[in-house]
Amino acid sequence: MTSERGANTPQTTGSGQDLATLGARFVALFIDWTACTVVAIALNWLDVATADPFGQALLRAVIFAVYCTALLAFGTQTLGMWLMRIACVSADHGGPIGPLRSLIRAVLLSLLLPALTALAHPYHRGLHDLAAGSVVLKAEPAAKTKRAR
Repeated sequence: MTSERGANTPQTTGSGQDLATLGARFVALFIDWTACTVVAIALNWLDVATADPFGQALLRAVIFAVYCTALLAFGTQTLGMWLMRIACVSADHGGPIGPLRSLIRAVLLSLLLPALTALAHPYHRGLHDLAAGSVVLKAEPAAKTKRAR
């Protein structure tokens, strides 16, 4: 997840880590939200969940928060992030952000408005990233990492 560059440019942090592009971040978010929507629709179809629009919207938000919290608490990628080759890591140590910080990030991200604040931040960190102490970086494919060693 690091680059050879050590420059502090809009594409990198001061340590040379390549930041994920806004496009990749929003596509990953769309993929993850779509996956959670499919699960919510399936639960409705199976008569496990309510069919009213408010209940479905709330169910999607809860599923999304649980999904993101579970995957980012001990790992660094959701399905959408994996497909877009980006990873969410701690800004402090570069590892997984942990359960509490991933829950904070997921709840804020499910509101969508904090994600839009990333447009104004120089390192594309929205309120959800700032509150959770996370940063989203480009991830190297596993095969590349193995060859480099």
